[in-house]
Amino acid sequence: MRALICGGNPATWRLTEVPEPAFGPADVLVDVVAAGLNRADLLMRTGGYLPTSDDWDVPVNRVGFEMAGRVRAAGPEVVALRPGDRVMAQTGGACADVVAVDHRLTLPVPEHLSWPQAAGLPSALLTEFDALRNVATLAPNENVLITGASSGVGLVGIQLARVFGASSIVGTTRSTAKASLLRSLGATAVLDTRTRTCAPAEAMDVVLDHVGGPGLAELLRYTAYRARIVQIGRLAGEQATIDLELLAAKRLQLLGTTFRGRQAQELHELVARIRQDLPMLTAEHGVRAVVESTFDITEAEQAAARLAAPDLAGKVVLRLTGQ
Repeated sequence: MRALICGGNPATWRLTEVPEPAFGPADVLVDVVAAGLNRADLLMRTGGYLPTSDDWDVPVNRVGFEMAGRVRAAGPEVVALRPGDRVMAQTGGACADVVAVDHRLTLPVPEHLSWPQAAGLPSALLTEFDALRNVATLAPNENVLITGASSGVGLVGIQLARVFGASSIVGTTRSTAKASLLRSLGATAVLDTRTRTCAPAEAMDVVLDHVGGPGLAELLRYTAYRARIVQIGRLAGEQATIDLELLAAKRLQLLGTTFRGRQAQELHELVARIRQDLPMLTAEHGVRAVVESTFDITEAEQAAARLAAPDLAGKVVLRLTGQ
């Protein structure tokens, strides 16, 4: 089978023939139709990210964190999935013709989602659902601020905050051209981080920070008393200097989260909770991945260039088949 491999100096993605994966009694073998790309894929090219969670069980030179496809076969412990079922999942080495996935990590693909929309959804859905529900424990009518809101993960965060009953949802972006997209998905206000001349009209109860770096300090000024700031991504850098007096005075919670190092049981529980809510999230409320562009798997380097482009808004997806 074909799989996307990272290697060389400078590192590039190459389509290479590798053996089909073996699958265990709790696994399903999936013929991949499409695979979503993430910023972490770019970081892995340069050695800036090492996946260590239990959903990554392939060599670290493999590419891809999420995919959608059809079940080809299932292990003897799998009772809820059958050959032909449409599934999506966050799983290591997803940019390949075939992947083996623990069935407890799979989500059904809703009928109204296209293959690219399904392939680009799992990682963002797990990240933002976990951040809002489990880490920040968002309550209805609270105010939410999402930094890097025009990224693929940020766009899903906006939609989930709307579904979960946030009173106001403020998204940040470096491009005013993306403001209409953010508002169409549920943002009530958009801040242009290039000018930094405005602030949210309300104090924020929950902040999802996908940017990190020095800008983290500014976020504290926008928060309400006892707000929760969830630090998710560090596109602007891994270091920040914050006002500890302000942190203490507002009794803020600064919470870090990552999927690195997560064990199987925690991942199974998170996916099970999302699986239970999935019809409500996707069918009733239309939560979806915003697919900005699609490329054939043979065009992986063009896809990587698009993924790194500063004007990107949404997901880049690779097609494995013509479906």
